[in-house]
Amino acid sequence: MGRRVLVAVAVVALVATACSSRGEDASGAGGSSEATTTSAAPAAGDGDFGDLTAVCGPDEGGGGVPPGGADETQGVAEGTLTVGTIADPGFTGRPGLNQEIFDTATAFVEWCNAAGGINGRQLELNLHDAKLTEYATAIAEACAQDFAVVGDGAVQDNLWASSGPQCGLIDLPAFSVTTTKGGDAGRDLVEARAVQAVPSSADRFQVGPFLRAAEEFPDAVAHTGILFADLDTLVEQKDKTVAALEQLDGFEVVNTTSYNVLGEANWAPLAQALEDDGVRFVHFVGEPQNLSALLQAMDEIDYQPDAIVQATNFYDQSFVDSAGATADGVLIQSSFVPFEEAADSPAMQQYLDLVEASDGKVAQLGAQAMSAWLFFATAAKACDLEGDLTRTCVLEHAAETTEWTGGGLHGPTDPSSNSPTPCFLLMEVRDGGFARHHPDEGYDCDEGNVVEIDIG
Repeated sequence: MGRRVLVAVAVVALVATACSSRGEDASGAGGSSEATTTSAAPAAGDGDFGDLTAVCGPDEGGGGVPPGGADETQGVAEGTLTVGTIADPGFTGRPGLNQEIFDTATAFVEWCNAAGGINGRQLELNLHDAKLTEYATAIAEACAQDFAVVGDGAVQDNLWASSGPQCGLIDLPAFSVTTTKGGDAGRDLVEARAVQAVPSSADRFQVGPFLRAAEEFPDAVAHTGILFADLDTLVEQKDKTVAALEQLDGFEVVNTTSYNVLGEANWAPLAQALEDDGVRFVHFVGEPQNLSALLQAMDEIDYQPDAIVQATNFYDQSFVDSAGATADGVLIQSSFVPFEEAADSPAMQQYLDLVEASDGKVAQLGAQAMSAWLFFATAAKACDLEGDLTRTCVLEHAAETTEWTGGGLHGPTDPSSNSPTPCFLLMEVRDGGFARHHPDEGYDCDEGNVVEIDIG
C-alpha cells in the first residue's frame, strides 16, 4: 500500500470513541449526575505535580467561607469544595464518548484529596453526563450544586453562554468545541465566565500541521477534500478549517462531503467520490471509528490519497486498533508530551500513573483535562490563601495567567489571550503504535502556525 499520512489539526475533541487509549474498557457511564467524595488514591506525595509545587496539600492559612452568597461561594464550605465536570459518555450513539473526561476528574480528585485537598479543603466531585443531547440538563445540575465546572468537554457546549453564566457558574474546561463557547481571542474572560488552560478560539486556527504536511506533499494540497459529520458543531469545525486553508499558499478545497454522525452503512460511495474528484489531501472532521471505516473503504477500492488530515483526538490507540494496517504512516498533531516519552516527563508520567491506578481511560483529551484541573486548583488555592475563595477571584487569577504548561504536560500556552498556542508536534503511527515524527524534540512554535479566521 501507499503511505497514508494523517495530520491532526484541531485542539478540540470533536467526537471520541468509547475504547481506552491504553487497552482499558471504559465504556461504562453512570447516571446524569454522580457525586463522589474519596481519598482512596495512589500515593500522593506532597501534592506536587510535575514542576508545580504543592498544588494540593493541607491547610496553609486563609480559608473560611467568604461572604458573597451563592453567586460567588456556592459549593464552598468549611473543609470542602464541591466541583463538577461535564462530558458525553452516556450518548447512546457512541457509549463512552469522552469517558476520559470523567476518569481524569476522578483520578485528580482522589490524588488531591489524598494529598490533603486544595489548601486543606477536600474536593467533592459531581459527574454530569450531557449524553450529547442533554447539555442544558447537565448545566442545570451543575448550577444547583457546584462552585465551578472543571476539566469538562461536551459536543454541544454552544449552550454554555445561555445557561452557565446566568446561574453564576464558572468554567475552566479541558477544551471548547464550538466557537460560541471558545469565543474570540482577547475576549473578556471574566465576563465570559470561562478560561481555557489550553485555549481554542473562534477567530484563530492552528495551521502548523497543515503547513508541515504541505512541505512533505506540495503537489497534493491543491486537491483537498474535507469530510464532516452532519452535526452543527462539526459543520462549524469544517467551516473553520476551510477558512484557515484558504489563507495558505497552494491549498484548494475541491470536495466537501457530509456523512451521518453515527456512521455510514456503506462508506464506499464516499471513498469513490473522493477518488473521482481527484482528492489527494483529505481532512476528516469526526472521530476514530468513522474514519477507520472510511480508510478501510478506501483500501478496498485501492484509493490512496497522498495525505489525510485529521484531528488531535486520533492520538488514541483505539484508532490504530480499529483501522489496522490502513493507519500506517498516520501523523497526528499534539501540543502535549507524547505518552511514549513519559519516562522523560515527570508530569506526563504522573498523569499516566494516576489515571491507570484508578482503572481510567488514558487519552490525549484526558491529559488536557488534567491540565485544566491543575489550572483550577492553582487558582483556587491562591484565592483561598487570600481568604477570598470566590468564583470571581478564581476567574481573575486564571485570566491573568500568561504562561501555562500544566506542570510540564504540554508546550506553553497563554490562557490570558484566549488564543491557540502556536506550538505543536506530530506523531506517526508505526507498527500499531505511535512515534515522534516532527520535530526531533520539543515543539514547533513558529508564530506563523496560528492564523486569524472569520466564519461569520
